[in-house]
Amino acid sequence: MMITGHTEYVLWIGVGVLTAIQLLYLFIVYNAVHRRNVADRKGKLQSDGQLQGISVVIVASDHEEQLTQHLPHILTQNYPDYEVIVVDDNSQDDTKELLKRLSKQYPHLYRTFTSNSIRYISHKKLALTLGIKAAKKEWIVFTDPDCYPTSNQWLARMARHFADDTDVVIGYSNYERKTGFASLCYTFDTLQQQLRMLGATILGRGYMGIGRNMAYRRELFFRHKGYSSHLDLQRGEDDLFINEHVSPHRIAAEVSTEATVRCSSANTYTWRVDKLSRLFLRGKFKGITHYLLEIDTLSRVLLYVVVITGIVYGITHQQWVTVGICAGLWVLRYACQCIVFHNTARDLGERRYNVSLPLFDLLHPLWEIYFRVRLICSSKRAHLRNKI
Repeated sequence: MMITGHTEYVLWIGVGVLTAIQLLYLFIVYNAVHRRNVADRKGKLQSDGQLQGISVVIVASDHEEQLTQHLPHILTQNYPDYEVIVVDDNSQDDTKELLKRLSKQYPHLYRTFTSNSIRYISHKKLALTLGIKAAKKEWIVFTDPDCYPTSNQWLARMARHFADDTDVVIGYSNYERKTGFASLCYTFDTLQQQLRMLGATILGRGYMGIGRNMAYRRELFFRHKGYSSHLDLQRGEDDLFINEHVSPHRIAAEVSTEATVRCSSANTYTWRVDKLSRLFLRGKFKGITHYLLEIDTLSRVLLYVVVITGIVYGITHQQWVTVGICAGLWVLRYACQCIVFHNTARDLGERRYNVSLPLFDLLHPLWEIYFRVRLICSSKRAHLRNKI
């Protein structure tokens, strides 16, 4: 009878514990979106939302091409009471003329602008403030000029959650599906981020929102004096604002396919800038939810390390039981991950990633480490306001 050494026991326990942690995250957090959609399709969800007026606020700066393509999708929503406010942030292209033309065709389109003579700490925050002040409706829905809803039910789906006990509603957003390895990387990264954010929100632990697909009460903005608590930062008008001022149980998630928003102008540069900015702001978050979600990444890295170590050790020492346990538990986790991601991607109209899932599952924590190291080594000045 073979006597198993101490090293084998450590490897067995390590891979078992890490696999268990990963399965918990998969079925509790990542699968929350699919569970919600299944319950919705079966009619088990009761909507307490009320039909209320909506003001859609968009900040545009030299986005004539994107507005031409995407604004009609927003202006033709199947919703009875809404307006669209586009804030022209000192555009130098023909955005102004485009908005004039469209406002004649769509009477619920309004436009305002920021003056080029104003030296402000953050033009994006100033423009959003102007748009919110110009809004006449109780609920403000935010998106970007390079984004568009995938159906005319977007506002109606978001409005399902406009209940008395809700201050914020967040929806799913991701980039358009394009060919190329880079596109696969940043759409997968965004999918991971969104499933964590939406899953935590569904579980009653909402902690942030992203301005591509987000709604909150107009009164919430004025109650907390807008962005006054982080005027020293260039960003933070969405994720940090929600994290600072909204209780987790007052954030709702809308995860149906009809409420999905796609962004068309993503590239490696914009992904890198957005990634570094959000990592910088995450260090200022309150609460422990985002720390708990980081354990997912850490446990995944450790799982790969232990699995590879166990397989190499088992082969070199002819410990085939160790090889079988390490490989078997990794296959089990991969099979469960495929099921969860397949179901959720189908619900959200997203690409499946089944064949490439192991590759991106390994690459994701690696580029997380890369971006964190890059943030530490880079100047923080890019994330702070421009001094007047």
